[in-house]
Amino acid sequence: MFRRRPKPLSDSWRALLAARVPHVDRLNPELRARFEPRVMEFLGKKKFYGCNDLQVTEEMRVLIAGIAALLVLRPEARVYPNLRSVLLYPTAFWVRHEEPDDIGLVYEDEVLQLGESQDWGRVILSWEDVEAALEGNEVNVPAHEFAHQLDDENPGTEGAPLLADYGRWSKVMTAAYDELCRNGSPVLDDYGTEGPSEFFAVATESYFQRGRELRRHHRELYDLLNDYYLLDTGRA
Repeated sequence: MFRRRPKPLSDSWRALLAARVPHVDRLNPELRARFEPRVMEFLGKKKFYGCNDLQVTEEMRVLIAGIAALLVLRPEARVYPNLRSVLLYPTAFWVRHEEPDDIGLVYEDEVLQLGESQDWGRVILSWEDVEAALEGNEVNVPAHEFAHQLDDENPGTEGAPLLADYGRWSKVMTAAYDELCRNGSPVLDDYGTEGPSEFFAVATESYFQRGRELRRHHRELYDLLNDYYLLDTGRA
């Protein structure tokens, strides 16, 4: 069967990604050879929708695809096979959740969110907070939510993407999670204590936004994530 070769990344998009998305300008040739086709695959297969009157521009789509592609640079990685669409709100948005109380009664509660990942194939983001991450804010909402998508590729586990070896992953992540729950951390957000899935997402944020600090304070965790994401964000 004939397969059409994906279109190459244009020079203008390449320049945009290098200028705006942290770490892209430092990709070595091997990683760049994976990164650019995966950006194009993301753009070709994932639908973008603007919410609350937000007009989704080409630049928005390319920047989000660039952030997402940085999380899937492993040779065997797939480009979020379960993800179908990305919804963009101008700012934080309200989400209605059903929560059981102590006696089992279910009530609805509205929560203000910066982002959300849904395991049926949708990521929702605040564009204001995407821009903040691009400017170096410690909170990286898109990396957090795309990490959840990686987590969801591995049914039956929480806080672990698809891996060849779970022994080291379990040991290092469990130790770092327990330490955060006991003592807190100068570089990992306390939201990571919500459970292994949130810890993986929070650790991913720190790896991309505060790599040097993560390497200094949590070396084993940094090395584990570096072996997974391959970017060495903590180098000088």
